[in-house]
Amino acid sequence: MLRVARKLRDGTLFEKSLEKSIKGKSNTLKIHPSVALVNCKIDVKGNANEIVIEPNCQFKNVLIFIRGNSNSILISKQVSFNRSGELWVEDDHCQLQIGNNTTFENTHIAVTESNSKVIIGDDCMFANGIDIRTGDSHAIIDLETKERINHAKDVVIGSHVWVGAHASILKGVRLAANCIVATRAIVSKPFLDEGVIIAGIPAKIIKRHVTWQRER
Repeated sequence: MLRVARKLRDGTLFEKSLEKSIKGKSNTLKIHPSVALVNCKIDVKGNANEIVIEPNCQFKNVLIFIRGNSNSILISKQVSFNRSGELWVEDDHCQLQIGNNTTFENTHIAVTESNSKVIIGDDCMFANGIDIRTGDSHAIIDLETKERINHAKDVVIGSHVWVGAHASILKGVRLAANCIVATRAIVSKPFLDEGVIIAGIPAKIIKRHVTWQRER
């Protein structure tokens, strides 16, 4: 367990704490010295996995979990997890990428099944209790064909997207830049129009020609 006294960007004093468990061969962990980590854990089992956290990120109560081989997690500059979060990767050749200046309150991101990915753009804002996942974690079988019908699909979220509290973003979703996802929406298909509000179960467009900003 690494513990170092430091300050957050707002001047708050904290004790840097990171627990690491990395098992396997040729795994790479690159965390810039400016990154603030509070009560975080990195748990990796597998080979040739890479985790990169770029400068001035702030993580509180975050678990980074990898089970598999040749997976990559890239966290760009000034990303913040303000309350807690989980970055969960399973199987092989998966990718998780988060763009610059994106913020989270409490978000679970699961990249499950080989060759799937979650890509999140710059300057996004995620509220509390959000779930993002590329797969269902368990197989659904067609009884006639005996074949699986619920394979994983990529999730790609454009830049400057605001996701409200308790929303779910499921496999195969594409969100264009400058969108707003309403509280408790379940998004299960692509929305490729920019500047829209998406709401409901299942989610649909309820308003167009909008934008948003972090200030009230």
